[in-house]
This record gives sequence, C-alpha cells and structure tokens, in this order.
Amino acid sequence: MVFHDVPVSHNHKHDFSLVALGRGMNYYELPLAWVKLILDGLSPQTMKGDHHAASLLFPMERVFEDYVAQSLGKALKTTHRLKAQLQSKSLVTHNGSSWFKLKPDMVIEHSGKVVTVLDTKWKLLDSSKANGTDKYGLSQSDFYQMLAYGHHYFDTEIENPEMFLVYPSHSGFKQAIPHSFDFPIQSEKTLKLWVVPFVISEKDDEKGIQWPDEAQIPAEFY
Repeated sequence: MVFHDVPVSHNHKHDFSLVALGRGMNYYELPLAWVKLILDGLSPQTMKGDHHAASLLFPMERVFEDYVAQSLGKALKTTHRLKAQLQSKSLVTHNGSSWFKLKPDMVIEHSGKVVTVLDTKWKLLDSSKANGTDKYGLSQSDFYQMLAYGHHYFDTEIENPEMFLVYPSHSGFKQAIPHSFDFPIQSEKTLKLWVVPFVISEKDDEKGIQWPDEAQIPAEFY
C-alpha cells in the first residue's frame, strides 16, 4: 500500500544515478548500496572490488541446524513432534537453582516423551580415519555433551535410547559410521549414539539424514 504510487523501475542503473541523499538521509546509504549490488547481479558477500557495501556473513553452523530441523520436521509422522533448541533440562542443581541449561539442537517427542535427541555439527568427517587416533575427526567434547543430553532428556521408560550426531555429507562421509557409540548408563540399559551424514540437495527425494540400518528409532517416526 505504501508503494502503490511508486512507478516500477525499468532502468535501475539510470534511476540509481538520480539518487541524491540529502541531509538527514545518510541512514539510507547502506541499504541502497546492498540493493544496487543485488540488482547489478553481484553478491553482497565478501568480495574484491570497488563497491562499498557491508559484507553478509552467515553462521553456517546455525544455517545447517535450521535446514536439518526444517527438513526432518516435514518428514515426521503426525504422531511425532520435533522441537528445536529445547532447554527444559539443566546439567546440575545448586542450592535450589538449576545451572547450565542443556540445549540440544533437536529432540523428537512421541506422546509427550522424548524418543530421540539430535545435534548438528558443521564439520567434515572422514570415514577413512577409522582408528583410535583420528577417530573420524570426532570431538570428545561433543560426546560429553551428548551424554549429558541423553542422561537428562530420556524418560526412564525408554529402553536403550538412541541419539544422533548429524554432519554434512560429502565425498568422504556418505554413509553413517558403522556401529553405534555406546554409553553404559545402567546395568540393563545402553545409550546409543549414531554419527550420520545429512545430504544437502534441492531434491526432496535425495536430501536428508542417511540413517544406519541398525538403528531402531527412525522406523518409528517416518
């Protein structure tokens, strides 16, 4: 409605040449610079040249997390629900207060109970480095983090709960790492952690998590 009387520009380069920012209009300078770059077919990212506009830098770990959450949420059965950035649990209590919120990237719930926990990592793993020294490129701190999630978020009724660390798929990591990583949490229970790739694709039938055949959970919520 505000722009109803503004005519469509058929020659943006000519129209930009007529722009003159008067006193008190300096705050338009940056957005106009961005618009000019985009209309000229360039990209407002880090680049070399004489254009003066702020670069746009994206936190790729957050972009990847949101992409995985959106894709996974669309594929779930209606009986299951995905929640992102849940922070209902804390690592410890101290003097009646809860300290150190535990915030897994995603959890999947069924009937109000968490049935699996997923965390995304924007990092390239190497399936060929399957040894005790390289450990595929995995981080020990990530395993401590997942252990804390599993210990606090799963209901005691969940038998042998499963969790997933999700990494971007690439030529060196196309399939889930064979065999789960097992945390003994009780004498009769084991907390399983699977490390899986996520295929990024524009085609819905190609993108998504490459689930391990041995995992039990995915078959329940797809």
